[in-house]
Amino acid sequence: MKILSVILLYTAITIAVFQNWLWFAALLILVFSLRFGAVTLIPLAILIDGYFGNFYGLPHLSLMAICWYVFIEYIRPRILDLNVVRN
Repeated sequence: MKILSVILLYTAITIAVFQNWLWFAALLILVFSLRFGAVTLIPLAILIDGYFGNFYGLPHLSLMAICWYVFIEYIRPRILDLNVVRN
């Protein structure tokens, strides 16, 4: 069941970015990152940047994905520890 939810969220993020539903994509990225980690979003961002031809300039989405990975891996243990303390 976990693999199915990973695949569905990953696909939903991809579709949301391609359809320019950025607020919905941001929400899905937040949920995905908190549940499964953000390292798998980096290859997705690289592929989307490549699809749109952003490597002729500065690949903003890839750089944002790397920064998001660093941020979420820093803050994720603190958020998960808060959930344990409340229960």
